Amino acid sequence: MPWDSKDLDRRFHPDVVAVVGSRRADDYIWLRNMTDFKGKLYSVQVDPGDIEGIDKMGIPNYKSLAEIPGPVDYVVMAVPRRVAPAILRDAIAKGVKAVHMFTSGFAEAGSADGAQAQQQITNMAREAGLLVIGPNCMGLYNPARGMRTGPGQGVDSVGSLAIISQSGAHNNALIQAAQASGIGINKGVSFGNAIVLDSPDLLKYFGEDPNTSFICAYIEGPKDGRRFFEELREACRRKPVILYKGGQTEAGQRAASSHTGSLAGSPEVWGAVARQTGAIRVDSFEEAVDMMKALAYLAPTTGDAVGIIGGSGGQSVSMGDDFSRAGLRVPRLSQPTLDAMSSFFQLVGASFYNPVDVGQMNRRNMESIIDLLAMDPNINALGLMVGGGFGRRPREEVHAQFEMYQKAGIKAGKPVMAMIWSPIPYRDADMLLEADNFLQQLKIPVFASPARAARALRKMVDYYALRRDMEALRD
Repeated sequence: MPWDSKDLDRRFHPDVVAVVGSRRADDYIWLRNMTDFKGKLYSVQVDPGDIEGIDKMGIPNYKSLAEIPGPVDYVVMAVPRRVAPAILRDAIAKGVKAVHMFTSGFAEAGSADGAQAQQQITNMAREAGLLVIGPNCMGLYNPARGMRTGPGQGVDSVGSLAIISQSGAHNNALIQAAQASGIGINKGVSFGNAIVLDSPDLLKYFGEDPNTSFICAYIEGPKDGRRFFEELREACRRKPVILYKGGQTEAGQRAASSHTGSLAGSPEVWGAVARQTGAIRVDSFEEAVDMMKALAYLAPTTGDAVGIIGGSGGQSVSMGDDFSRAGLRVPRLSQPTLDAMSSFFQLVGASFYNPVDVGQMNRRNMESIIDLLAMDPNINALGLMVGGGFGRRPREEVHAQFEMYQKAGIKAGKPVMAMIWSPIPYRDADMLLEADNFLQQLKIPVFASPARAARALRKMVDYYALRRDMEALRD
């Protein structure tokens, strides 16, 4: 059944959480995920060997949900499949608003008894009007309430990105990747087999949520294709939606079936869905992360002309190829810009036609070079190559250059991005991480290669062009 967004919002902001089945064997992971929960936290466990560790954590433990004093809003169920119906029955009797079922072994197992067990809990939940997230999922990440779905997730800052993922692993990985890129998250929901809560419900919820500015959705297969299409289209009218479709090949479709029991459509079908709804289609985890960066940091543009600075002659040629292959242009700079450059630019081991290879002798004129490139009328977006060798230059000089780049982009009103290049990235890892962190502070996204930067920019340009065209049609 479709869920009302206001009702979902209440269930996604619990005041009382109970974790059923947290064990010593898994280091009490589900209780540890809630150590920063901004409300009352209880445990339900009957094994004396496990209760001892729970007591040491200072978390009140009870033998059943019924014994917990007062109401319980949200239950995390981490119990074997055979026990799940009994716990669900207790949750219904307790008046619980939402249950996250980490428990697996249902329809995704491909067995008759697994499918039968899933149908049983589905019937119970629907008859009771109980919101079930899952089964076979990581549940709700809500940093505002201090709720994690895995270790390594920050809850100190809240942003405007929403993550919807049928896969628990992708949910956790997308959260960590976004936070490592300096992108704040509103919520993340891993929904697994989706017996009650499905992707259309979440698209509707986050599409209408004023605290969400863009959405990243990993989908293996919605149960109601028509409703999915309609809710995706409506969400895309309100805000950008990154659509990462899992199960596009025979092997991937087979894995999706055994992972969440989903039926996956062909790549052609999903390509048409993205085009008709206005979603931004990505085909890999890396592309999803890059698009999150692009939407979070880059100024919107429909222009496809890129001005590139940094790198040697050969690197400039390769970057030109990378952007051209992505369907972008790396045009010659306008004649006034070339005339201005030629008045001071030392061409010994350098060039300024675009890409701009600064060389060693022109660094004292970096501010003028960056400003001229940014203001050139032939250029719509700016790309800076950052190599591991920058670590051999004085930090003050490098940071000052990054700040010039940021200011030039703001002045010109054009998107600004950085691209990592190193022949030995593992050895240069510390220096590249330092550059990444500093550029994040300047709100400049850093991409792992020029090719990845080019693909992200191409998709962003296409998205804003399509959005412009669709709005014109509606008008």
